[in-house]
Amino acid sequence: MRIRIALAAALLGASLAAPAAPTVMVMSIAQDRVELVVNGTTIRSLRTGQTSPEGIHLVSASRTAALIDIEGRRYVFGLGGTNAQNTAIKADRQGHFWTAAHVNGLPVTALIDTGATLVVLPAEEASRLGIAYGPGHRIALQTAGGPREGYRVTLASVRVGDITLYNIDGVVMAGGAGGLPAAVIGMSFLNGVEMRRVGDTLTLTLRH
Repeated sequence: MRIRIALAAALLGASLAAPAAPTVMVMSIAQDRVELVVNGTTIRSLRTGQTSPEGIHLVSASRTAALIDIEGRRYVFGLGGTNAQNTAIKADRQGHFWTAAHVNGLPVTALIDTGATLVVLPAEEASRLGIAYGPGHRIALQTAGGPREGYRVTLASVRVGDITLYNIDGVVMAGGAGGLPAAVIGMSFLNGVEMRRVGDTLTLTLRH
């Protein structure tokens, strides 16, 4: 019994997620000095050999690059460099942001849409992905093409570029005339990232 309890305790400890490492972005860089944005909100100025309250240590810096230690892992950053997970998406000629996403580990073509509350999948895509849905989770949807029928689901994972989020709320939209032509990445995923658009490029960065 004691062995089982000890094993259970060890497994519980192993399953607890370690705190996320702080994210940094290099705002300015000079000989032996950098200015950083930490966790997207805090500005820190460090000289060579100094460590921030978040545990970010400036090992060395030249006018073009800085060697920074973050929780025992070393990075070489230039101006604007960051350790945050991010992905950049180019707009098409109509200004739409299409991307090769993955839902539950399988590839789908998807449209980034901040007007959508959830990640939306056409019924045909959901079937291809092996996502079960049924009448017990039926909901009414209001779309640009009029009212539609859908089914609430929880997606094990959604990945866009290098960013993966888990247990994402989604909806499967019933097929038929005027049905959804492709998957839509809505706010149930996008709330987990920071979005920045510059020209025709949309950059998604994982929130800390």
